[in-house]
Amino acid sequence: MLVEEIRAGFASEKLEKSSSKNTDVLQKYHRWTKQVKKEVVYFPLPEPVDNAKFKITFENSWMLERTYGGKRGHEGCDLMVANSKAGTRPVVSMTDGTITNLGWTEKGGYRIGVTSDSGTYYYYAHLHSFGNKKRGDTVIAGEVIGFMGDSGYGEEGKTGKFPVHLHVGIYKYDKGMEISVNPYYILQKCKRQKLKYHF
Repeated sequence: MLVEEIRAGFASEKLEKSSSKNTDVLQKYHRWTKQVKKEVVYFPLPEPVDNAKFKITFENSWMLERTYGGKRGHEGCDLMVANSKAGTRPVVSMTDGTITNLGWTEKGGYRIGVTSDSGTYYYYAHLHSFGNKKRGDTVIAGEVIGFMGDSGYGEEGKTGKFPVHLHVGIYKYDKGMEISVNPYYILQKCKRQKLKYHF
């Protein structure tokens, strides 16, 4: 099984039942999958207490082509909420961890990164604004870390290049290299673990 297939199927039933579990690479990814599944407590978008029409959609868009800044694959999963306005929908941390990145990137806009105890990096991008945390602060699962937006694809403050949504990425550093995996199956597994908020 190729590493690309393993990364694309991270935490999927197909990968978990794979007959190639005897390979060192696959065993390493299985261990990582177990860590991630154990530490992910909540879906990153809570539901409003008083709005039954609130509906989140997301698809497996792993490695679909993106062209801003040159051709590249999409290293994440986009969560959409119909008729969302920037700054109105809270984003919560899926895990306990430490805020290790907070600020602007050209492609991701306003983004926040939470590193868990396992060393896994959870990336939340295209935010409108941040919660009351700063880099180096600890965060607990379910705590508000920001608000959905449409920032990115330009200089700091650029908005409006795409609909309001939340981009979620999952990364690990292995021997000095950043490795991304498909967050889709983790999000599928925790989609019923939503908090309810007044907003």
